[in-house]
Amino acid sequence: MSGFEILNLLVAGATEGGGFNWRFVIEHAVNLLILLGVLFYFLKDPVKNFLAERSNSISSEIDEAQHQIAEAKKKYEEYAQRLSGIEQEVNSLKETIVEQGQKEKEGLIKQATQSARIIKEEARESIARQTSMAKQEIQSEVVAHALSLAEELISKNISDSDRKRFIQNFTSNLEGQSWDQSQH
Repeated sequence: MSGFEILNLLVAGATEGGGFNWRFVIEHAVNLLILLGVLFYFLKDPVKNFLAERSNSISSEIDEAQHQIAEAKKKYEEYAQRLSGIEQEVNSLKETIVEQGQKEKEGLIKQATQSARIIKEEARESIARQTSMAKQEIQSEVVAHALSLAEELISKNISDSDRKRFIQNFTSNLEGQSWDQSQH
């Protein structure tokens, strides 16, 4: 049963008794709220755990990048210690090595900083993408479940005579619409 047919059934059911059926609306609203509460209760922890695991993963990647920075600094300090004991005869060589060490340090720090920035950006994008996907999955599951419940309730509560009457009303509405459209 399509969404249009369900809507048509609801409108026909509401106008059948001469007024709007508030009890019907309230009962189904309560059912929907209960369903949403149950879904929130059961899905809250898995989503929270997923986000916590992802946060831990990102944190460990950032820690590794910081570890690389620390190793680069340690390497630089090691080069500096080696250079301090060299005699004055190799002063020019010392200056060359110090410059190379400085450039390497800057390059490693720059590379580690850039790697950390890229990891952070990718992690943020991944979290946003996965959060969005989780929201979409939850929404589609809720909608599918609500539609199946509505379809089940409608099919249980409608007799064959009601179905025939709805079909006749629908076809007469369509004929009236096609007549109105052909005159415009």
